[in-house]
Amino acid sequence: MRLRRKITIAFFGVSSLVSVLLALFLYRFVERKLADELRDRLRDLTHVGAHAVDAEGYRRLEEGLGTLDEDAVSKAEHTEDYKRIYEQLRMIRGAEPDLIHYVYLLSPTEDPNNPKFVVDADVLELLAKVARGETLPEGEDISHYNETYDVSEIPLLKQALAECAPTMETEFVHDPVFNVNSVSAYTPLAAPDGAPLRDSKGRCLGVLGVDITDKNMRAALAAAGGLAIKISVAMIALALLVSIAMGTVLTRSILALTNTVKRFADKDFSARTRVFTRDEIGQLGENFNAMAATIQEHSEHLEELVIQRTKELTAEKLTSERLLLNVLPGAIADRLKGGENLIVDRFESVSVLFADIVGFTALSSRTSPEELVTMLNELFSTFDRLAEKHGLEKIKTIGDAYMVVAGIPQPIADHAIALAHMALDMNAAIAAYAAKAGSDLTIRIGIHSGSVVAGVIGEKKFIYDLWGDTVNTASRMESTGVPGRIHVSEATFTLIREEFELEQRAPIEVKGKGLMTTYLLGGIKPRDPARRSSTKLN
Repeated sequence: MRLRRKITIAFFGVSSLVSVLLALFLYRFVERKLADELRDRLRDLTHVGAHAVDAEGYRRLEEGLGTLDEDAVSKAEHTEDYKRIYEQLRMIRGAEPDLIHYVYLLSPTEDPNNPKFVVDADVLELLAKVARGETLPEGEDISHYNETYDVSEIPLLKQALAECAPTMETEFVHDPVFNVNSVSAYTPLAAPDGAPLRDSKGRCLGVLGVDITDKNMRAALAAAGGLAIKISVAMIALALLVSIAMGTVLTRSILALTNTVKRFADKDFSARTRVFTRDEIGQLGENFNAMAATIQEHSEHLEELVIQRTKELTAEKLTSERLLLNVLPGAIADRLKGGENLIVDRFESVSVLFADIVGFTALSSRTSPEELVTMLNELFSTFDRLAEKHGLEKIKTIGDAYMVVAGIPQPIADHAIALAHMALDMNAAIAAYAAKAGSDLTIRIGIHSGSVVAGVIGEKKFIYDLWGDTVNTASRMESTGVPGRIHVSEATFTLIREEFELEQRAPIEVKGKGLMTTYLLGGIKPRDPARRSSTKLN
């Protein structure tokens, strides 16, 4: 058989086979990806939903379960607790209205096979339809508060209720009533710290169940399948035309290129093919010659190129590491690099400091932007060095405000004492700067101690931040403080009174807290400095 015919048949056959296999592969790939995406959505929805449910309201509803008549059930379903949790469940389903089938809350009973419904995402709406005389869709049922649900044939739901641990089906299950495939996830109600909530008997307080269908996935797969068939047919037709044309024009050039490739394969890196035409095959020959020249050059200088590239990659990695550590604490950066997407930690005992420059707005009006930024940079750089000196963690600056915390991300036994020393040093630094600049610059400093939640959220421009009443109270200590003085709460006073001189203020009204007894930090008591330690907790 002539070479041209062989090339035509081989190219067409291979191209057609590849087109069909590629279409099948893409279809299966899209199917798997869509299924994985649906399961990921389901896992995220149930996790967020289990934390979003009003735990106290649910606990009151759960405590009302028992032997109830219809009036008692109806009364429970119209309480504020039921309505609030009902709306929360509907919000969960509203996140994916075309996918989520059912959302419900179950409470375990003495019989592990028959938990009881507490709240459904549809019950009030369906009851309203019945009251209006409307006919429910075929197969639709109203699940009532206090009704039992047989889970003997749903092992994962039974396991979630018994072990108070999240479970999720790994495969889609066909629902003959609604003619859809669905997958379910079950997540126990959880506290803000992630611990599952339990009732007075130690059982799981409740489990959130969410059923999600593959309706959209099947529609997308149908479209993808049709597109894959069209692309496959188009590629086969194109392959036929191209194979005929290439079989006609490539014979001479391809033979020359083949001989050259054989020499090159025998490690004759000086081999070059002769270019007969200026078409694609000619360009292929030219590209081969260029590639051969590059390989020949690289083979002669390969070791030098490897060393050079290794140095460049090392330098780039060090730069990236340095930039990341300038944004986040080292331990948090390591966790993000380790694959954690959402970092949230609770710390029971920390101290938070807020500092604000007094009269900054007035100063801004009479100072050029360049001078203002230069001043802030010098002051905040000094504060940064002080934070590093005392083993504290700077959180952020907002305008002329500076926030620093002691006891995060690594707990510190004497966090309040360390932060008090930091505050005294900050006051001294401001005084030194004001003396040097010939100004009356002062700051207000506020400190409060307690528990916080800290973490990194979002997907871009990461920032390590704190939340909680402790943060708000520390900010109030600063805003109600005295210029040039360090204002501390009673919680902080209790922790530092043995080390520092403190002056009690008259009770002050603090927004959101009412009257509070607070103190002004004077200085260090004359005592043995060796008694102060900053040993980190294990």
